[in-house]
Amino acid sequence: MTTSQTPGGNLRDTLRLNADQATAAFNPDWLSFETTDALPVLDAVFGQERAVRAIEFALGMDAPGYHLFASGPDGFGKQTIVTSFLRRRAQAAQPSLDWVYVHNFTRPDYPQAISLPPGHGLRFARAMEDAVAAAAREICAAFDSDDYVRRRQALAEAVDHERTTLLEGLQAHALELGFALQFGPAGIASAPLIDGKPITEEQFGALDEVERRKLQDQRGALEDAVQETLLKVRAVERTATERASATDEDVAAFAVDHLFQPLSEQYGQDVEVQEYLDAVRTDLRRERYRFRSEVTATVLPPGLSPLAQAITTRRYEVNTVVTNDPQRGAPVVTEPHPTYQNLIGLVEYQSQPGGGLATDHTMIRAGALMKANGGYLVLRLRDLLTNTLALDGLKRALTFGTVAIENMAETYGLMPTVGLRPEPVPLNLKVVLIGDAYLYSLLYRYDPDFRQLFRVKAEFEMDFPRTRENAQGLASVVRSECSRGGLLPFTKSAVGRLIEHSSRMVEDQRRLSANIAGFLDIVRQADYWARAENVHTVAASHVERAIEETVYRSALVRDRVMEAMNDGSIHVETTGARPGQINALSVYDLGDIAFGRPSRVTCVVSPGNGTVVMVERDSDMAGRIHNKGFLILRGLLADRFGQDRAAALHASMTFEQLYGDIDGDSASSTEMYVLLSALADAPIQQQIAVTGSVDQLGNIQPIGGATAKVEGFFDICRVRGLTGTQGVMLPRANVPHLMLRADVVEAIEAGQFHLWAIERIEEGIEILTGTPAGATRGADGKYPEGTIFRRVEDRLEAFARGRTPQPAGEPSRIVMPSPTSRPTPGIPPGPPPEPPVSV
Repeated sequence: MTTSQTPGGNLRDTLRLNADQATAAFNPDWLSFETTDALPVLDAVFGQERAVRAIEFALGMDAPGYHLFASGPDGFGKQTIVTSFLRRRAQAAQPSLDWVYVHNFTRPDYPQAISLPPGHGLRFARAMEDAVAAAAREICAAFDSDDYVRRRQALAEAVDHERTTLLEGLQAHALELGFALQFGPAGIASAPLIDGKPITEEQFGALDEVERRKLQDQRGALEDAVQETLLKVRAVERTATERASATDEDVAAFAVDHLFQPLSEQYGQDVEVQEYLDAVRTDLRRERYRFRSEVTATVLPPGLSPLAQAITTRRYEVNTVVTNDPQRGAPVVTEPHPTYQNLIGLVEYQSQPGGGLATDHTMIRAGALMKANGGYLVLRLRDLLTNTLALDGLKRALTFGTVAIENMAETYGLMPTVGLRPEPVPLNLKVVLIGDAYLYSLLYRYDPDFRQLFRVKAEFEMDFPRTRENAQGLASVVRSECSRGGLLPFTKSAVGRLIEHSSRMVEDQRRLSANIAGFLDIVRQADYWARAENVHTVAASHVERAIEETVYRSALVRDRVMEAMNDGSIHVETTGARPGQINALSVYDLGDIAFGRPSRVTCVVSPGNGTVVMVERDSDMAGRIHNKGFLILRGLLADRFGQDRAAALHASMTFEQLYGDIDGDSASSTEMYVLLSALADAPIQQQIAVTGSVDQLGNIQPIGGATAKVEGFFDICRVRGLTGTQGVMLPRANVPHLMLRADVVEAIEAGQFHLWAIERIEEGIEILTGTPAGATRGADGKYPEGTIFRRVEDRLEAFARGRTPQPAGEPSRIVMPSPTSRPTPGIPPGPPPEPPVSV
């Protein structure tokens, strides 16, 4: 059977792409400057209209639960854009309050939280420190003054006089009763007198009964008088003590009260502050003896902690945990390490010389929630998820609208001690979480608290239209980076080359990449190469050098693969024609670089029972998407040739010399072509590589990585020598996704390399074999004579005539065996796995 090459050649000419379709050169008329120095620094966001509207809504919504989740891949400027919005809004907002913790004189274990006007926290703390220090000096001076000494001495003398008068009266009364009183440490002793002298035991025994009874009655009367006098003495002393205490109270009040009057005048309108000032004054008067010169002059032993050394005044210190600048608007806080303590806050402890731990209100530390209170808090979700306790604490604080600082060990029962319980602080802030869409969907679906708290999602685009406005926006991004990083100005041609690279980053002639981080990386590298040449502006050549060097640094694996194909270690043919063999295109993704390479796919056919085998599928080397694409061949074969004919086939296909896992469906059309070629015994041109997926109706569908695949085949062809017949066949839907390198475009323009864009499986097989496919059947119900489909159909009918009939009642079918093979224990697995491959 002869094959006509003319129809295939005509179709190749019809479907061949020109050089302009292989890339999208930038239109310099879109830019009206010579260098970026003529541009203003970017102060707006472009290309992210959906995200911007979501951000504006979330920031303007005051109802609870409308916190923001910024969703999108890393490197696309989410945090930069969100933070710029927050800072602009924060500048126009009212400054947030300062927060301080003070000693609670009523309940010392519950420190009191007090809010102050912005910027007044440290000022109030310093004023309190000065007032307490002055009060200590004034108290010491007042109690050491001559006036105080004279007043206390007069009070003591008055007490002594009253006590002496009472005791002298008691002594006179005892003499009248015939007794003498003796005052000693053990109390007051009495002895009867005879002739003015104390009576002895012998004399008392010589008395008659009447005299002895008389003395006993008089002793009883005297004891009553003694008790009464002692009560009067104690009353005098108690009165004296009260007078002395009142005097000390008056002295302390006189020394202290006037020092806090300015604070009361400045902050007294705040009830909490005034109550605290009153409590401090009262406590200073009550604890006045701590400040007496004889106490403060005591030398404390060395080695004591600051708590012990400052025990006199530490309780009066004001702990400013949050302070805000009144001139800078609301706070915008980004917490890079959101642990529980960094987010919620903590209470610190100090070890004591004798063992144990001690703390007080001055050792309370605020977390990011309190620092951002009244403003905005930005967190990365991945960082937060690595600290689940912090995530729980965040949700609890936002749910109840307060943040309670407590040690995590005490909260979760890890430390069975009783510590401080600082007063919770009311929260009023917006929290912004930065993360990807997948994590958001999981939390939104399975965490009801998260769903109730983060109701607004700002979804960032991965790309945006390549319009004049967006091109100018990227130019302004370059200008802003030059201003921020001190870079050289970029020429119009350099910016144009950057915009072309942006389209290449997203693999779309009609779009620009929103990956601003990757874009600016090339900007900074281009500045480096311009400075290396000692020039004053960055030109397009420097941008090109930056792109080339970036690829070169990561292209070791690509170059080694290319060397292996060129020296025959990896067998890939780029000349001639073979039936049952085709060059498929795949993409190796190494993370920092992705490159295309051809892979030889072979197919052998024979009579069988409808079994089509894919070696990679049966050896567990193929992913689910690849398996799906392979299974589509069943429907396509049945659609074109009927189920009965297809059931007579046995075919085996494989990616030769492929030792790693593969996935993707872009080789499904390639597998169909090589199967048709093997069945029709029609040679496939090896200088043409193929990519594209196919559906069960024969339509060619778009795939990913078209640019890398084309360049991968071009590179091996160029190394071996371009013949003018080599090229790549790809889906027509992928033509707008081509952003090929300049050398590939030049080869296409010179006719040394070709691209063909197809929409149907019939077009593809004709280009590959040069023989028409025979898309429609004739009046006899058969495909036209000599066409690929007719030759396939004849071959299948021959297989059917020679195969063993199936049992009666069992329908014919193609059997696609499930992957069941597994590595055998103890047997080495063979060659090391290759990087992930997308076909």
